[in-house]
Amino acid sequence: MEAERIVVVGGGFAGFWAAVAARRIAGAKLSITLVSREPALQIRPRLYEAEPKDLAVDLLPLLETVGVEFVAGDVSTVDVSHRRIRLRTGNAIFYARLVVATGSTMRRPRVPGAELAHSIDTQHEAIVFDERLAQVVRTSPQPTIAVVGAGFTGIELALVLRDRIARHGTAVQAEHARIILIDRADVVGRQLGSGPRPAIETALAKDRVELLLAKTITALGPTRVAFADGGLNTDAVVLTTGMVAAPFAARVPGLHDEQGRIVVDQSLRAGSAREIFVAGDAAAADGGDGRPVLQSCQHALQLGRFAGENAARDLLGLPLIDYVQPPYITCLDLGRAGAVYTRGWDRVVERTGYKAKAIKRWINTEVIYPPVDGARETLLALSGLDPKDQYPVAMPKAESMAADTGRINAR
Repeated sequence: MEAERIVVVGGGFAGFWAAVAARRIAGAKLSITLVSREPALQIRPRLYEAEPKDLAVDLLPLLETVGVEFVAGDVSTVDVSHRRIRLRTGNAIFYARLVVATGSTMRRPRVPGAELAHSIDTQHEAIVFDERLAQVVRTSPQPTIAVVGAGFTGIELALVLRDRIARHGTAVQAEHARIILIDRADVVGRQLGSGPRPAIETALAKDRVELLLAKTITALGPTRVAFADGGLNTDAVVLTTGMVAAPFAARVPGLHDEQGRIVVDQSLRAGSAREIFVAGDAAAADGGDGRPVLQSCQHALQLGRFAGENAARDLLGLPLIDYVQPPYITCLDLGRAGAVYTRGWDRVVERTGYKAKAIKRWINTEVIYPPVDGARETLLALSGLDPKDQYPVAMPKAESMAADTGRINAR
């Protein structure tokens, strides 16, 4: 029956795990449908890396394993009074409960030409930038790449660019390349706080990344950055300028925060639409400790599990559970300098160098991926809410990888 359907909109980390969690609670009692443009989980936290064409997971076999229907489509509107969403094709899908997990999109600077600069916000955009990087390497003996935005992603991208240039060309080109990191703030990684900053600054200096800080950008283009006090010509400009909720979130009635996210209660229910739950980068939620969640993979994974479970619980008349986020961590890739790993909102540094790099590699290549075997029992178990499944708790497993990771990455 249509009235017994849970519809999840969005096929990212939050949407996928919301659908699986809803199935685990619902069993065979409810129909679960996931709607997304394509049945692919983009491994977005890794799009700064080389070979972006490989950074997606086919969701169809996994969804089929747990009995979740997939509908390909771009959702344009939601009709709360009739409990239906409408695709851009005009087709309508009715729901009894809706999980909005439509993610985020990069916030481009509001300056002329911003739409012409590259980004790595989606897999497609990351592939286009990589193709441009390869083209630059073929034509320039000393490539110049400008990265606009010295936050988490900008730092990671800037510090892997020499190795990415070497992959497309030669080690000599990589060593002579000019990498420029630009931000309007007067420090790198302002949102990351002071804890990891010394490790970040040391890595940037060692890799000879030029810093242009406290700069006001007045215009952009594919190869040009203009400032209030001058300009810079480059071979490529790539933006990493922060995120806002994807446009669909604005269609959901109720309060929204400054990032366009839907304000939810502790069960992740939208305040003005009681049949709608919200997960991932679309949700403005309290992590259970009085702090708002971030638009990050580690929050999206947990938000998805809770939202999907609560949507099913609500429809089945079961009590809802309050969202709680496991302890917050930061693990930032520093390229040839390894990584920096911190715990807590104060970002106390616990590991640097290749011990931290081992953790980063483990997170990026294992933890955030659905299980390789795709077994039904494994998928359903991992959609549960046991905090032991979260990588901040399981982190010591990475220690045994440190030596091998160091050998692989050492220069």
